[in-house]
Parts: sequence; C-alpha cells; structure tokens
Amino acid sequence: MEYALSQALQAACDDLYCAPLDLVAQANVRGLLLQTVASTDEREFAREVRMALIALRRNPDINVWRALVALLDPAVALARLESQPTIAA
Repeated sequence: MEYALSQALQAACDDLYCAPLDLVAQANVRGLLLQTVASTDEREFAREVRMALIALRRNPDINVWRALVALLDPAVALARLESQPTIAA
C-alpha cells in the first residue's frame, strides 16, 4: 500500500475510533479501504483476507463479518455507502 494512502487510512481510522457512529467517518474509512483493496495485488489481497478471517475467529462480531463481506465483495460496501445520506461536516 502506498504511503499516502496508508497515512490517509490511519487518519480516517483515528477519526472513526473517536466517533464510531459518524456516517462521514464510516464512509471515509470504507472508501479508503475500497481503494486499498482495488490497488493491491493478489498476494496482498490474500493476506488481507487471511487477516480478516483470523479477526473473525477471535471476535465473531457482526462488524467483523461486515468487514469481511466488504473485503470479499467491494460492491456490497459501495452500495451501502451510496445508499447512506450525505452529511455535511
């Protein structure tokens, strides 16, 4: 993952950590994650899937399931993102 994208993802995750119910923060993280998945090669993608599966085994929480679904099918996350109302910051 390129450095600028990594930094942007870290900042977006920090924002989401501080305000987990903020739809804008959620959309920012989701969008950056979709960019990350789209820009990775197959080996990196396989590594990310494995990491998500490990997280799922450790914590079978609905949010972990959703993250794995979004990782495996970015169209699902994109559809959810597009269906949410836009909130002005």
